[in-house]
Amino acid sequence: MTQQRLRVGSVPYLNARPLVEGLAAERVVDFREDVPSRLARELDEGRLDAALVSSVEALRHPERVIVPDLCIASLGPVLSVKVFGRDDVKRAKRVALDGASLTAAALTRIAYGRILERDDVEFVPVGIAPDPDQGRADRVEATLVIGDKALALDRAGAPAWDLGDAWTQWSGLPFVWAVWLARDEATAAALHPILTAAYERGRTRLDAYASSRPDLGVDRARHYLIHVMRYRLERAELEGLRRFDAVRGS
Repeated sequence: MTQQRLRVGSVPYLNARPLVEGLAAERVVDFREDVPSRLARELDEGRLDAALVSSVEALRHPERVIVPDLCIASLGPVLSVKVFGRDDVKRAKRVALDGASLTAAALTRIAYGRILERDDVEFVPVGIAPDPDQGRADRVEATLVIGDKALALDRAGAPAWDLGDAWTQWSGLPFVWAVWLARDEATAAALHPILTAAYERGRTRLDAYASSRPDLGVDRARHYLIHVMRYRLERAELEGLRRFDAVRGS
């Protein structure tokens, strides 16, 4: 009897590479990539069995199951989730939100509303991977950008506010950006050893991943993967996730 393949999705960003090494070649996995918001929709519609999605999806859907032990997290500056703008972005009154990640959008609202204690900011949902220059043309003073595009803009020295740094300075905790989320317990149990093995392969290839991204700067990409990213979902990360849930819902 042929074993049914598990449909698994992941984000196409540099920070996910260590978590998905070899998954495309797994006999029991049908692997694909897309931005977090689209992966979440495919999980909602039953077109994926599990996905590496924005952590807010796990909080919005308690009936689903987080695959244990692995995540994408940071403690302090994250480099790849920033609000870009002109001059001091913390004074912006209209902020465009990248539609790729509900978690980053939620954290942007928390950053302005709870961390800066401002209630005069208008948040403008826009498309995937918005261009800050276009945002300024539309009278948006700052733009949330995530992923590799944020890393590239950061390398160029654009004025920006790092939301990972803002969160850790305010809460003292790591921020969990993404988790492996499965449709049920059985799927999570089946995938756990497969995903763990993928990470064990991937964690030995960080230099290779960095070397493949000269557009981001190889040394910068190496620093990002080795010193910024946290891939273990441990006690501190779970506490950060609980804190985010509490603040998000307040």
